[in-house]
Amino acid sequence: MNWAGVRLDPSRPHLDSLDSRGRLDWADFQGDFILSQSAEVTEVPAREVIERLKAQHKKTQIPFRTMFGNKQGGNSIDVSAFSLPTEVVSGDQLKGLLSCSVEKCSFKLHTASETLPLTQSAKRTDFLREIVAQRLKAYLIEKQLKGYESRADNIPYVKKYLQLSGFLKTRYPKTYQYFQKAFWENRKGATGPIQSYVRSEVINMAGEKSQPIYRLTENIEFNENGYLNIEIPIYTNHFFDSSFRVFEVFDWPADRQKGVYVVTDIIEVDELKKSELIKKLFKNRMEEAVEQFRKSEMKELR
Repeated sequence: MNWAGVRLDPSRPHLDSLDSRGRLDWADFQGDFILSQSAEVTEVPAREVIERLKAQHKKTQIPFRTMFGNKQGGNSIDVSAFSLPTEVVSGDQLKGLLSCSVEKCSFKLHTASETLPLTQSAKRTDFLREIVAQRLKAYLIEKQLKGYESRADNIPYVKKYLQLSGFLKTRYPKTYQYFQKAFWENRKGATGPIQSYVRSEVINMAGEKSQPIYRLTENIEFNENGYLNIEIPIYTNHFFDSSFRVFEVFDWPADRQKGVYVVTDIIEVDELKKSELIKKLFKNRMEEAVEQFRKSEMKELR
């Protein structure tokens, strides 16, 4: 709805339907990327939603220092205690790991520096743990993001996500500009980060054969036109080849005792590079899976 001549968010006209529906799901794709978003008008104030969201995310926090956390990071980060969830290295996941080859591997790894030495290791679960631990260390100290297969660097793709989001540049211009340079130099910006921490989570998505999906991210909080939380993907083993998540909470204009909660996923998917038929079928399946996953997350906040 248009409130006193001002839309809820001019860059996202689809949010206008929140006035009548209370909740919406929206999706689109551009090239190799799926953009999807869920939004909801909450029955509690924005400040309460923010606290619930923080509590939800802290459940999967792991104790590693970041540059902007309560315990500042530095050039010496010990990752020897890092571990992968049991679900990631057991059952069908373990079978996939043991059958991984340079020609075909279900785990998203950099071929030359990770997949090849993994296939030569006698202890593949330990080697996978070391691979992910070193990715975490390189990110926390130097903001390095290794790619997968033949891609050496994933940072250009994270910047691509920022561009594709559109609304970040218009609604959160200071934060958007911050991610163009200062963030990668481990410097603070005008809007934050006000807090950050590492999350290690296992996700089960309906209809997805590669289960579970493991995501290792830095969860970064900002304060600009409301609460903004951006997750930078450090490592993901399946499905979300590279995924970028944004959480927003702000006041509902019609009633300050209610809030607006928005979750955005921007996901790069290999299957979208294939034929138009495969792209359409996979796009629909993926949209539904991500939407269902977000619904389960949002339900916990009510």
